Amino acid sequence: MKMNSLTILSVAALAVFAGCSKAPENVAEKVIESALEKDGTKAKVDLSSGSTRITTTDASGKTSQLEMGAANVTESDVGVPFYPGTKPLEGQATRINTPDGSAVTVGLHSDDAPAKVAAFYRERLKAQAEGKQFMEMSGGDSNTTLMLADEKSKATIQVHVSKADKGSDVQIMSNRGAGK
Repeated sequence: MKMNSLTILSVAALAVFAGCSKAPENVAEKVIESALEKDGTKAKVDLSSGSTRITTTDASGKTSQLEMGAANVTESDVGVPFYPGTKPLEGQATRINTPDGSAVTVGLHSDDAPAKVAAFYRERLKAQAEGKQFMEMSGGDSNTTLMLADEKSKATIQVHVSKADKGSDVQIMSNRGAGK
């Protein structure tokens, strides 16, 4: 069975659901592994670390890895600096590595206004925009999405800034195609 990002995300959702149930973690891990181990795929699931970790190896030997919830995502992983003073949002960091490429997401919170945070990311992404496509979608001062796409390297960075109860929440997503 070829493991693509959609398959991994579907299984990850099952893992989160299973990890929240009253069943012991090792039983949930075995159920998920069994669901993945069709058509020669080997799977290892770990729900014990406060994060969901899944590693699969398909019949051709290609390995995919997913860590959802508490992945360690850095500024270099996403391709832009974190807004100064932001704090990570609990359970909102994910890392996916497949033979086709990688994806990371991280959620952050700032006490600053959404317009100020969006201006910071706009400046950083525009500074990287030469030869790439820059896009901005805004829902006023409280909701902004910025995206930088590099067709040549098959990479995208997307930053979504939204108004929170106090300040701003930031979601940064970065996708990179596999190197040839």
